[in-house]
Amino acid sequence: MNPNGQTNVFDTAQMNFTWDINPTFTLRTGVHYKNFDSEGWGLRRAASNDTMPELPAGVSMADLTMLLTGFGGNLDLPTGNATSWIVPDLQAFAELFNIYCNCDTGVPGGDFRLTGLSNSRALGNFRNVTEEARGAYVQLDWDSFIGSMPFRGNVGVRHVRTDVEATGYSTSSGATPITGENTYDDTLPSLNMAIEPMQDVIVRFGAAQVMSRPPVGSLIPVFNLSADGAPNPSASLGNVDLEPYRADTFDLSVEWYFAPESLLSFAFFYKDISSFVQTTQQTLTYAELTALNPTAFPAGARPAGLEHVFSTPTNTAGGPLSGFEISYQQPFYFLPGPLENLGTILNYTFVESEIDYCQSSACTAIVSEDLVNLSPEAWNATLYYDDGRFNARVSAAYRDGYFQQIPAGNAGGLGIVAIGKSESLTWDASASYEVTENIVVTFEGLNLTDEPNRQWHGEVGGGRDSAYVYHQTGRQFYAGVRYRF
Repeated sequence: MNPNGQTNVFDTAQMNFTWDINPTFTLRTGVHYKNFDSEGWGLRRAASNDTMPELPAGVSMADLTMLLTGFGGNLDLPTGNATSWIVPDLQAFAELFNIYCNCDTGVPGGDFRLTGLSNSRALGNFRNVTEEARGAYVQLDWDSFIGSMPFRGNVGVRHVRTDVEATGYSTSSGATPITGENTYDDTLPSLNMAIEPMQDVIVRFGAAQVMSRPPVGSLIPVFNLSADGAPNPSASLGNVDLEPYRADTFDLSVEWYFAPESLLSFAFFYKDISSFVQTTQQTLTYAELTALNPTAFPAGARPAGLEHVFSTPTNTAGGPLSGFEISYQQPFYFLPGPLENLGTILNYTFVESEIDYCQSSACTAIVSEDLVNLSPEAWNATLYYDDGRFNARVSAAYRDGYFQQIPAGNAGGLGIVAIGKSESLTWDASASYEVTENIVVTFEGLNLTDEPNRQWHGEVGGGRDSAYVYHQTGRQFYAGVRYRF
């Protein structure tokens, strides 16, 4: 009923020059151009009441509904909680009323025509963001020795200018486009070195200033307000003036290639995030929204005391992030007989971070916590068998619980509200067998232990851990045959 889409076009051009100064040094330089254009659209029903036609004779709600069963598996629900109820059969409704025809069927409530910019409810879907980046770089590579130790690396600097133009339509501005522009420059030095102090051992060091552009959807410079009478009133404001994520990064690693196809490595990393993009959420009355922007939220349009969840992206100061990673991989060639075809791949990562988050759009108070969407601990383990014809592996992946948003909406009186995702451990398996040189039979099993996706709502540093999303999608199995010509 509400079709929408987005078209992304990425054009690039570059020119590079290389000068081999001597056997030790190589100079590289170049220029590059990138243009990213993202255009979104969406349609909504022209009939603003969104009503449906009356049921035809001989059709009852029993023909258009179905029974949902099995809710609450593994949730330990108290006795008496509903685990089944009636839900609409959307496909049955679509077929009965022809709701996807983009036409007026001629019966009351049967106007399913779709409109775009002329429909105030569709305006928020029409947006265009163009990012144009021009840059140049110079880099010096070397490949030499310190004494008898091989020593290689590169040092360089890149400068890039980014021009942003974003256009959208506010729900309060009608079909009049609102455009904002922004320009920012970044000079990004980098250094990478690798030395081999002994045979099969490599020590690497890297330092760089890096940047990552903000999400395109956060740049649209328009206000949006939920429909009048919506059960959960909300308001939002884009921000074309967002600066990119910026950080100083340092990496140090030691790699030991102790046997054929084998590796044991330790890496330490540190990042000083100096610019971070955060979407703040806070509950404001309509009167407070009017004070924030009287043009977008005109006085008297809604009850002054009606609360809205207001969200807007903003730049914050970021903070430090550090951690280490240990990796080990080895085929077990030293084992007897068929066991020599076994092998393993192991990885463990630990991260500490202390990011400053604004508690409101005004950023008059901050809270420091872990970086969102990053687990403090994570590990992966794989055991495999490969004899050249038959291949099988079993893998486990663990992620510690992590924050998804700080602060979150729906603030209460217990502290700074946050939402996050609970820890998870998933098991997967796969196998393949080469029947002939041309035919390979495959099998794959995903989420073998039926691990759920659980997301929670609580407070920073608090004890509340209320589930608000619990998805148990089940195990998945795939079998196939590949034929090579």
